[in-house]
Amino acid sequence: ATAIEIQLARTADLPAARARIERLLHGGFDGQPLDVVDFATLNPFYDQTNRMFSVIFGFVFVLISAIVLFVISNTMSTAIIERTVEIGTLRAMGMRRGGIQALFVCEGALLGVAGASLGVLVALAIAAAVNHSGLAWTPPARIDAVALTVRVWGEWRTIAVTFVGLACVAGLSAWLPSRHAARLSIVDALRHV
Repeated sequence: ATAIEIQLARTADLPAARARIERLLHGGFDGQPLDVVDFATLNPFYDQTNRMFSVIFGFVFVLISAIVLFVISNTMSTAIIERTVEIGTLRAMGMRRGGIQALFVCEGALLGVAGASLGVLVALAIAAAVNHSGLAWTPPARIDAVALTVRVWGEWRTIAVTFVGLACVAGLSAWLPSRHAARLSIVDALRHV
């Protein structure tokens, strides 16, 4: 054999596996021209492909965040217009502008949390459906089909960052309409029809 290929379950284990293999080679194969080469050296396109997908997914995240920003902002603006009299009543009863603003920002954040929760559940359900559907695809440079799998379950860091990010974007998108609501004149708000 001119090469032995070892596949690891986790890429993070690569440095430890490489060090162990080098120790084994130096212990019993002195004088043999043996090298340990990782996949990044053998296939430099792997890192480039990973970076390309990171840019694509980053763009998609920014795009989704912008959509969430506008949808929540529009929803909050509509809620404020529909509840202008209530805002005036709360202000007349002594609630300060910061309290009004906090109410609507919390409402926006709750909308974001509800939407993100629903999104995570739908993503997990779709991933499970795809994984159990028996779909297959043929990757480049291979002749045999590979089962199509979507890994969502277990990607807790990605899920958490997406969840928190979308909830924060929703809360921030409610800030401007809530600021407008807090600055309404009490008299004008009570007269609003």
